This record gives sequence, C-alpha cells and structure tokens, in this order.
Amino acid sequence: MMPSREIESLISLLGDRSARVRNRVATRIEDGLPGLRPHLEDHLKVEVDPLVRERLLLILGLGGSADPATHWSIMKEQLSYGLRDGMAAISLLDQESRTSRIEVLRGLDGLADGWFNQLPEGAPRDDKVLNLMAFLFGKDRFVGNAEDYYSLDNCFIHRVLEHKRGLPVTLSILAVILAEEAGLPLYGIGLPLHFIVGYFQGPKGIRFFDCFDGGREVTKEECVQYLHSRGIFFHPQLLSPCDNEAILNRVLVNIKHIAQRSGDVSQLTVLEEFIGSGELRTY
Repeated sequence: MMPSREIESLISLLGDRSARVRNRVATRIEDGLPGLRPHLEDHLKVEVDPLVRERLLLILGLGGSADPATHWSIMKEQLSYGLRDGMAAISLLDQESRTSRIEVLRGLDGLADGWFNQLPEGAPRDDKVLNLMAFLFGKDRFVGNAEDYYSLDNCFIHRVLEHKRGLPVTLSILAVILAEEAGLPLYGIGLPLHFIVGYFQGPKGIRFFDCFDGGREVTKEECVQYLHSRGIFFHPQLLSPCDNEAILNRVLVNIKHIAQRSGDVSQLTVLEEFIGSGELRTY
C-alpha cells in the first residue's frame, strides 16, 4: 500500500492539463484499485475539482467492474465517451480473445509512450502529426488488413495492438488517442464506407490522412472522388469530425456485421444483449 501523501499527490494529477499525465496516473491508480478504493472514496467526498471528481468516479466505476454494460452505463451517466474507456469497454465483449480493461489501458499507454520516446523535442505541431503517422503506419507497424477485412481481429483494440492490423476506424482510433495525449487537434471523420482522420489547422484548413492506407495524406478531392466512385453524393458535412460516441457506435456496428457474416452466434448474442438488437446506429 502506497503512503497517503503519495496517493493524494497522484489524485491531484488527475486534474493535470496534460492528457498524457492524466492517463498514466489514472492507469496507475486503477492498477492498485482494490487497495486504494477506501482512500479514493473518502477523497471523493471532499474533492471540488470537477475534472478530478469525474476521473475518480470513472476509475472507481469502470475499474471495479468487468461488465461492459456497466461500463457503458457509467460513461453515459458521466457524459464521458472517451475513446480509451469506450474501446476498453468494447474489448470486454470479445468472446474469443479475453482481456481486461487494465490490460487494454496498459497496451495503449505503452504504444503512446513508444511514440513520445522517439518524438523530437520541441517539434512543431505539423511535424508531430506527420511523425505520428510514420510511427504508427510506417514499415513493420500497423497496417490496414485488406486481406482479411472481415475478421474480428480488426475490431477489438487489444487484438489490433497484438496483431498490428485493423479496419479504417480502429486504426484511426489509435491515431486519435495518441494525438490527444500530445494535444494535437486530430479527429475521426466517418465517411460512408470508409473512415479517415482530419488534422485541423485553424485558418490553414484541414489535412486528411488515411490510416488504413499507411497514414497517407489525402486531399479533399480524393475523398470526393472516392465517394462518387461508390455512387455516394458528396456533401461537405461528410468531412466533419465525428464525436466519440459516434465513433464507438461505428466500431460496434462493424463487430455486429462481421459476426453476422461469419455466423459467430456467441459473439453476436453477447453484442446484442449488450447494446440491444436494432439499436446500433450506422455512420
């Protein structure tokens, strides 16, 4: 059991301005949750910082349950559909390759730390985005699994971390999660039949990257052409950022479609019990 002063110091860091600091501290606290729970619950009674309170409530709720439905309920109650928490909750639905929430968080933390450790100090924001794409999707890194597209290995984030293959949306989620830790304005964009990320540069406009295609930068014209080639009328709103709830629902839709396609009755049953048949929205 760590000293009370150290626990209080860690809790205070849950309100740090850096998402990376908050995430590492939250993982460390959650890792020791069984022994720390009484102290955290006592601290919650007197904590006034809303960000620290929110994070404590999420740690106590999400870290104390292995039930994905409970996780979803807590996130909805807290209005906190973070991609880390959401993808960890979705991973708990996996019927073949079982994992735990803390294992997913450790995997994401390790990936992000690997990026930060090689990131040149003081790099401009534009360079950080390009460096992120090269780190994630360069040679021998994560790739779009075009050869086995309809595999659940591409959907659950713990499997993507293990096999380094994924769908457009799951690979984009990795990029967005890491970018958030660096304070980079990178967001998911849910095109019909595809998913990309947008780097918002303010007055300089938006740069688009296709994480399924090696993190390649793509132009707006290429996006329009892609949609037209599939008989889809382009509207500028299609290039707007998705909120996290929409992104997570898109992952769930993919899991449902793949389970249906493969006849994976066990996975499909668990998924429909979790979210409710017919309740999944498509984006």
